[in-house]
Amino acid sequence: MRHCTQPGEVPVQCDARTAIALKGWRSLALAFFVSAAGTALAAPMDVYRGTLGGSQVVMELGQPQADGVREGRYFYLRHGVDIPLKGQLKALAEAQLLTPELMEALGNDTPLFTDAKQRAVLWSLEQQGDSLSGEWVDGVHGKKLPLSLRHIAHYDPEKIAPKGVEAVTLAIVQGSGSGVSGDVVISEQTTPYDYLRVAKQALEQGKEVVIAKDLAWRPVRDARTKFWYPRLSRHPDAKILAQTNAMLEQRHWGMSLAALGCRASIYLNYGPAAGSLGNYENEEIKVTYLSRALMSGVESGSTDCGGAHPNNHYDPFVLDLLRGGYMDFTRLLKGAKYGEYKLEYSDRFSRFLDKAVRKHSEDDKECTDLLPQYMALMFDKPDKMSFVISGIGHAMGVCLGSGVSVPFKELKPYIKPGAERYLQP
Repeated sequence: MRHCTQPGEVPVQCDARTAIALKGWRSLALAFFVSAAGTALAAPMDVYRGTLGGSQVVMELGQPQADGVREGRYFYLRHGVDIPLKGQLKALAEAQLLTPELMEALGNDTPLFTDAKQRAVLWSLEQQGDSLSGEWVDGVHGKKLPLSLRHIAHYDPEKIAPKGVEAVTLAIVQGSGSGVSGDVVISEQTTPYDYLRVAKQALEQGKEVVIAKDLAWRPVRDARTKFWYPRLSRHPDAKILAQTNAMLEQRHWGMSLAALGCRASIYLNYGPAAGSLGNYENEEIKVTYLSRALMSGVESGSTDCGGAHPNNHYDPFVLDLLRGGYMDFTRLLKGAKYGEYKLEYSDRFSRFLDKAVRKHSEDDKECTDLLPQYMALMFDKPDKMSFVISGIGHAMGVCLGSGVSVPFKELKPYIKPGAERYLQP
């Protein structure tokens, strides 16, 4: 299991996805800062919000090229799905949904802004101070609607885009990321366009799971992306409750952006997963353990929006409900330390773990032999710490989640003095 390092903080273990991101090379599913021409949107970008007919929309546009052509995208708030834009301000064309018939006519030139008969959906806009107004003209179906947009933000997407290996993996594994670099907080200031896609949605509320009078969690979901994600609904420390939910919210938003990005890919290509949610609707997010000190969860599934193979994953995460943030296991385990890429254990604890695998694990030895090289730590009800396989390559994906669960009482000799409170209910 890798570790996370945030500026000014002690390195802490978190799930494989978050950890690799903070090291600058998390696997990335979709780079949906893709422009209408299929290249990265040029910085800087202007973000507008307003109405198209009676619908709320958000649009972003790059700076005009020498011929006045601008590239960008927009979404309806109720849908959150990007539609590419390209053209001069007075004739800004929006991409059409790709179909087998259109693809046959297009060849490889996607996305499509006009069909073979030069019909198009155009935005005819005029600049008025910090606002844009005009008309939306559907030349395909013969419909016109008024447009009114106000400038709300200016930002540089290159500053939030995935870099290095994180970006390179786009061509290999798709369906595992939001298109925003993993070390960037999704916020109104840093990611104004994508923030509005996820932050202003009313969430469906699931049934509360009560652990104690002052401790509970509840699943919530964005109806557009369909998967449930947990929120802490009760905790004795109001500050910890708010901080924990902010972290869960970021994880939820990242996954939602990835799912919406996959749905938007129908404007960019006609692959088998284009226009789908990338199988995020079948993502399984569990709370495996909750106490006043710890919240342990896991994201698992097989997301896919194209690429060489799907993103089969089993990504545990553990949140510290005493100090806040992700759990730093060096606070808990004697002799544990963070190496360059993963948590390292004392020889004594490693020997204990080998014995625990033989004693408690019923998984295939071929899989458990991969411990601790691909190991993540998590907690399971009622009182167990689990050492499971996470972050392994596609070829060994069958081993994801395999491992061993050890009762707290057997861990006592390896727990640091004063850290026993983390193992209290």
